[in-house]
Amino acid sequence: MEEFYSYLQKILRVDQLNIPSANYDLVLDVMPTEDNLIQWSYYFACHNTRCLFWLEAYDARYMLSELYGVESPAHISALHMTSSNCLLSH
Repeated sequence: MEEFYSYLQKILRVDQLNIPSANYDLVLDVMPTEDNLIQWSYYFACHNTRCLFWLEAYDARYMLSELYGVESPAHISALHMTSSNCLLSH
């Protein structure tokens, strides 16, 4: 995880990117693949805008097929807002 975090920090530094808010979480996921490689995944969740974002362009449309009852990107936004409210209220 530390290597992954360092890699993302390097991208921010080298590409001179700025996170738009100090009020965010970084979610990291490291999983082995079937062919014994490591798959790194991440996203940032901004609490101010209640948006998910990545450091590069990311096509998240595939998520629609993974969520029951979600048929448009607007539903993802509503789902994230509901989840954020639950997390923030506990």
